Amino acid sequence: MAVSLVSVEQITGEELFSRYVATGDGGAFEELVRLYEDELARFINGIVRDFHEAKHLTVETFAQLAVNGKKFSGKSSLKTYLFTIGKNLAVKYLKKRGRERHISFEDAVTALADADDSPFEIMEREESKRQVHKAMGALKEEYRAVLLLLYFEDMSYLEAGKAMRKSSEQVKHLAYRAKAALKKKLEGDGYQYA
Repeated sequence: MAVSLVSVEQITGEELFSRYVATGDGGAFEELVRLYEDELARFINGIVRDFHEAKHLTVETFAQLAVNGKKFSGKSSLKTYLFTIGKNLAVKYLKKRGRERHISFEDAVTALADADDSPFEIMEREESKRQVHKAMGALKEEYRAVLLLLYFEDMSYLEAGKAMRKSSEQVKHLAYRAKAALKKKLEGDGYQYA
């Protein structure tokens, strides 16, 4: 007797959220949290530079979504809406604490290491990561945020613009200036790259 496997179509965050709002399905909301939790926590950690506080703010972001979810109009993706809430909570937290914001690339750059690399290549990459991290810390917060959203969270200009409350054209110009500032800072620090 042959057993056939049925492929399950992946449900989007928007579909899960619609089901939660329409029926109060707690299981759909739990799936939604599992879908975005890690990515959102990494993003918030990049702003607040405190992983435990980032986890707390991630939970608070989902709580706000659950309570005020009817405000989500669908004009942007649910991910963009969540990241906007998370960014706003992180900024509030920083203002309350009076600390400077930094963006961490530790998680994103760590994923680049291949098992086949030599120890020298791994050491070289680690040094590059330190130099980029240091240079990013010297950039304006707005530059760090746009680079993180576009290149590490893979958001489009439109999605990043919604998260930053800017037009996609403003995000394009901001990204151009941010990349130029990062390159200038890296070159000023003597960073050599291909």
